[in-house]
Amino acid sequence: MKLKSLEILGFKSFANKTVFYFPEKFTAIVGPNGSGKSNIVDAIRWVLGERDLKKLRVANSEEVIFNGTPNKARMSLAQVSIVLDNSLNELPIDFKEVVIKRRLERGKETQYFINDSAVRLKDVVELLARAKIGSEGLTIINQGLSDSLLKASPKERRLMIEENLGLREFQIKKEEAKKKLEASQINLEKTEALLEELKPHLRSLRRQINRWEKREEIFQELSSLENSFYSAKFKEIFLFQKQIDQEKIDLEKEQVDEEEKLKILEKKFEELEKRRPDFSQQFQALRKKISDIEEKRGNLFKELGHLEGQIEGLKRFVLISKQNVNEITQKDLNKKILEIKNQLNEALSFDLEKTRETIKQIINQIEELFDADEKNDKTEKNQNSDEIIKLQQEKENILKQVDELTEEIKKYNQELDELRKKDEMVGKDSHDVLLAVQKQRNLINQINQELANISLKEEKNKLRQADLLMRLKEDDLDANLFNWEKVKDFDTEKFLAEKNIFNLDNLEARIIHLRRELANIGEIDELTLKEAKETEERYQFLSQQLEDLIKAKNDLESIIAELTEKIDNQFSESLKIINEEFNKYFRMIFGGGKAKFAVVKIAKRQKNNNHLEGEKGNGNKNEENEEIQNENNLPEEESKEFETGLEILVDLPKKKIKSLELLSGGERCLISISALFAIVSAMQPPFVVLDEVDAALDESNARRFAKILADIVDTTQFIVVTHNRATMEMAKILYGISMGEEGVSKAISIKLEEEK
Repeated sequence: MKLKSLEILGFKSFANKTVFYFPEKFTAIVGPNGSGKSNIVDAIRWVLGERDLKKLRVANSEEVIFNGTPNKARMSLAQVSIVLDNSLNELPIDFKEVVIKRRLERGKETQYFINDSAVRLKDVVELLARAKIGSEGLTIINQGLSDSLLKASPKERRLMIEENLGLREFQIKKEEAKKKLEASQINLEKTEALLEELKPHLRSLRRQINRWEKREEIFQELSSLENSFYSAKFKEIFLFQKQIDQEKIDLEKEQVDEEEKLKILEKKFEELEKRRPDFSQQFQALRKKISDIEEKRGNLFKELGHLEGQIEGLKRFVLISKQNVNEITQKDLNKKILEIKNQLNEALSFDLEKTRETIKQIINQIEELFDADEKNDKTEKNQNSDEIIKLQQEKENILKQVDELTEEIKKYNQELDELRKKDEMVGKDSHDVLLAVQKQRNLINQINQELANISLKEEKNKLRQADLLMRLKEDDLDANLFNWEKVKDFDTEKFLAEKNIFNLDNLEARIIHLRRELANIGEIDELTLKEAKETEERYQFLSQQLEDLIKAKNDLESIIAELTEKIDNQFSESLKIINEEFNKYFRMIFGGGKAKFAVVKIAKRQKNNNHLEGEKGNGNKNEENEEIQNENNLPEEESKEFETGLEILVDLPKKKIKSLELLSGGERCLISISALFAIVSAMQPPFVVLDEVDAALDESNARRFAKILADIVDTTQFIVVTHNRATMEMAKILYGISMGEEGVSKAISIKLEEEK
């Protein structure tokens, strides 16, 4: 990350909008005294959040606004913006460029912006702290403050270095935690004081209500026992009534069911009695049908036997009469045969008398036919043989009919057997049903008797309920509270077991005893009870608040300890590197010797005002006297009571010194410069602004200064205000500042490489 540009408008002598671009690692700003060079440094310090007016070289905050000249009107606002390159995401913000802007209008509060979004100063400081940038550290060294490290107290010196180490973020969090801890401690003390004030009054109230506490216990127990007693009694009544109602419902339902069963049985008996005469008629009809069919079948057998004899005679006759010639023509013969076939078909009816006559006629016709056949020629005799075959087939048909009559007789006999069985079953069923009817009538009479008993139980239970309601009123209890919905879930056995009471009689005796005790105690002062309750609640609230405050205090102390440990660890590791660089640059400048930062313990704490709390009038700090000891000389058990700071220890070649105050101004400046470069070289901040820190150096030391700059310029961006030629020669960009007739600072930029 690096500083890309600086824009100034209305700030001090820069009335007009002026933009400085810093594309190179090293930029020098030059110009005559009074031209406004240092105002550029002040503008950078101001936009980074500086509120110490002394460091800004003004008496009040509005003096940073261009106040006008005889030739130029004063401005109504001052505005400074810087653009930081965040392409490597060193700042925790999702922008490749971060623009920080500060704006102050006359009569108004200072405004801060990050990428055109309004923010608090705290937000700006915390954002820059993560990038090792800040107004309190060594990022900006103003004219006359080059030996600030030497002038600073050990604690201030450590804070400067911590900011350059990027520990400012943790220090801010630590300071916030300390403020919260102080507030928690104050609230804790206030709460403890309030609790101490409440305790005597609370004890007095407790003494007053001690004799009533027993009454409340008795009252609660009595109320519970009374409610339980009556709940149990009412539940007994309701359950008994419910049982009665259910029995009544069951009996009435049973009565209806049994009466319905009786009706069914009676109806069934009537039907069985009606069905029995029908069976006799059916018996007679079936027997007559069987007799008629058997007679017909017997007659048919007789006629068939006679027909069979006639057919056999016909066959013999046909064989014997082969020589006879029949004068009947073939046409007449066929006609006669057809008539005989028709007569045979008619003979197949069930009328045996008609069949018998028909068969006799057929036999006569056959005899006549055969008599006539004797007169036919030989060719017609073969035809008569065919007819005999046909007559035999007709005989088979008659036999088949006989078989059918036989099957029909068998069928009627089966029906007769089944009818006989049914008659027997109906007789038995009728007797069984009659017995069931008598039994059902006896059962109904029994149910009616039980219903009469249920009615008697119901009347007795109503009397019990009325008596219990009267007792309830005598005990000043609301009878409406006791109904089935209220008492149905009450477990009497469980309650008695929990109270170690054997039965309801013992429970009633306990109730009477408690009523006597309650009467002996008397009534309670409700106002006193109310006051005691409120005081107790107040005491409990404060006690809980005290516990919360103690917990919050412990948590804050833990946070402070963790932050302190983290700061100390990172500081210790970084200090080793800084001391190596400090000694290196010290020896380079002084040609030998030794130098280092030593950790010391501060026996008495300083009260430093937080620069974020408000504007500092003239920037003066009130500091308490400090007693400083080396860390190694303190007992371990006492070290926790001390804060740490940094002391600068140097050993100049060929010169013994007891104090840094005894050194010359040049020597002090060189020590400060070597310390500054050591910190920059070790921690590599994004950029450093130096305002004529080399002004007190002679030519040889100025060259040493330039040489050191050249050594670290590759890792850190430098913006240097200088009059030193050696320093200017190193610059890639040179800005010249001049003061015009209007009393306004102007800038001219030169790229020195192009000039070369």
